Amino acid sequence: MFKFNKFLLGAIAIAATFISCSDDSPVTETPETEPSSFAVWAQLGSWPNTNYYIMGVSSLTEGSFKLEGNGIDVTTVLNNSVITKGGFYYFYNTTEAKFGKYKIENGKATVVKEFPFTYMLSLAGHTWIDDNTLVMVGGVTGGKAVNYAIINTNDMTVTRSGSVSGLPTAPESHPLTRVGGDIQYKDGKLFFSVIHYNGSDYTLYKQLNTLAVSYPDFAVTKTSVDTRTAGLGNTSGYYATSFVDEAGDMYFITSWNGIADGVNTKKSIYRIKKGADILDPTYYMDVEAEIGFVPSSGLFMNLGNGKAIIKYMTSADVNAKTRFSIINITTGKEIRKLTEVPEAASSERNVYVEDGKAYIAALSGTGKDYIWIYDAATDKVTQGLRLEGGYTSFSRIDKLN
Repeated sequence: MFKFNKFLLGAIAIAATFISCSDDSPVTETPETEPSSFAVWAQLGSWPNTNYYIMGVSSLTEGSFKLEGNGIDVTTVLNNSVITKGGFYYFYNTTEAKFGKYKIENGKATVVKEFPFTYMLSLAGHTWIDDNTLVMVGGVTGGKAVNYAIINTNDMTVTRSGSVSGLPTAPESHPLTRVGGDIQYKDGKLFFSVIHYNGSDYTLYKQLNTLAVSYPDFAVTKTSVDTRTAGLGNTSGYYATSFVDEAGDMYFITSWNGIADGVNTKKSIYRIKKGADILDPTYYMDVEAEIGFVPSSGLFMNLGNGKAIIKYMTSADVNAKTRFSIINITTGKEIRKLTEVPEAASSERNVYVEDGKAYIAALSGTGKDYIWIYDAATDKVTQGLRLEGGYTSFSRIDKLN
């Protein structure tokens, strides 16, 4: 027994000497980094000298994160008007007249596929027919038509394109047409709105035209008219202005508005019921009259179970800060304001909603900001991920997988 142990100890000593001689550096294991589940978009600088950064985080509910040494600069590839689906980004680069599919991986935005795209002047609205069929609508030079494109995002091909037929006739005083970002697909049709404007002074004709449009033919089958506003939903890449709820009803906000008859038109919420092709004549919400503040540009999201979150401006100042309100979407009445979330700098799509919870990136200007989590089921707000650094704005929160 003694001889066996002595031999074993000798072997171990020789092996240790061999390892020491073969590698004088200590052996260290590289820690595995936790994969990112979400992308928080931060902006630095102001237009036109804006840089866009994506911060990949594993959780929105805990921990801390800072841009320095971690953020991905995507300025030369993407901006925050992207469309997201299934872990991919889709982007219409109007400057270079191309449309592309991109993936955030290995610390950068990589190109899956790009192709020339000139079917519309710019993207106004988009919606998904299914997981692989993207519909986009937009205006054309001269403002005399609304164009569309249907894209198969699997192989990145345009399967159909053209102009929407049967648009309402523009009045002589306001001969140009603008389309909004409030598009949705329900009951086998597309629904979106157009307004008319004057190209010399850009005043609006005070009339909202909400269209039911056949798919995939893109022919207007029904037009609803309302004269209480002339607004539209903001561009859907940057903003969120419409949704179809669990009951199959569509809601949208006219968050982009202008001057009609000498005054700013109202920012209003409308509904189209499941199975219907026209605006619900029993439903109308003047948002400012209900919550006491003017809605901010384009953030109106469904929380489920009859609740929605909306962002509003806290003053009439051009650099007004913003806060959030929860509304009962079925009745058009405010439930309460989220006073727990600090007043924050304006931004675009700085809220992500999943499973009845709203994750809100609020830029307080203190250098230490947070994701705030509103749970619609409990009506409670909690503090989540801390974001450290000095940013101009938080423009998006997206799920990466």
